[in-house]
Amino acid sequence: MTQATPEPTSGDAVSRPVRRPWAVAAGVVCVLHVLVLLALAVFYGLELLRGEGSSPTTVVMSGVLILVFAVLLALLARVWFVGSSRGAVPTFVWNGLLIPVVVALYGAEESVIATGLLALVVLGVVTTAGALATRRPGPTPT
Repeated sequence: MTQATPEPTSGDAVSRPVRRPWAVAAGVVCVLHVLVLLALAVFYGLELLRGEGSSPTTVVMSGVLILVFAVLLALLARVWFVGSSRGAVPTFVWNGLLIPVVVALYGAEESVIATGLLALVVLGVVTTAGALATRRPGPTPT
């Protein structure tokens, strides 16, 4: 008598997240945000080294804050890359917080930077919405 191979249960599929294209795209957009923030942190570092900042303390604290957000966005990208949809709300919040920055950049006549950031915000919202729309339903809570 031979033993049959057990059929995979729905619990097995849930324990192994599947990479979904929209979730990966949302992760890539988060990585783009990280790269932009790292470039901005380098700019602040150069400003500090040249002594061009209004106050060294302000420049250092701005750079530290930028690096903290870069680390948090890197963690958010990891959440997307493992196939989880738990990063949706923080991604929407982050992109929503960038809208006033885009408006301020347009007001300061920095239209090239503002347009680039606006495109990144739109990509973030679209990829997050796509990831949520294509997610697989999980098990029903009991």
